[in-house]
Amino acid sequence: MPHVKRAFERYKTDDSVAFVLVSLDDDPKRLSRYLEEQKFAMIVARGDRQIAEERFKVTDVPAFFYIDRAGVIRYEARGLETHGEAADRVAWYIEELKRRGSP
Repeated sequence: MPHVKRAFERYKTDDSVAFVLVSLDDDPKRLSRYLEEQKFAMIVARGDRQIAEERFKVTDVPAFFYIDRAGVIRYEARGLETHGEAADRVAWYIEELKRRGSP
């Protein structure tokens, strides 16, 4: 997910943007190793796979959700190729949310 890291670097000082990665990995040790290797500077939380499937219909990983200030999912992208590995594509979604503001 290098494109997410690059996008995070672009927005990390923007108080109107937050990045939260949610892992559905069942093995906390495996997740810890992965996070240590990847050196994510953003918030990372563990989620429950069954709940993610039920509430967000997540069957593809990764899945990206762009959520506005009111907590409404405005955009989503699923799978590995959804952003074309482009931080600019991630930035487009973020800028659209910022432009729209809260409903």
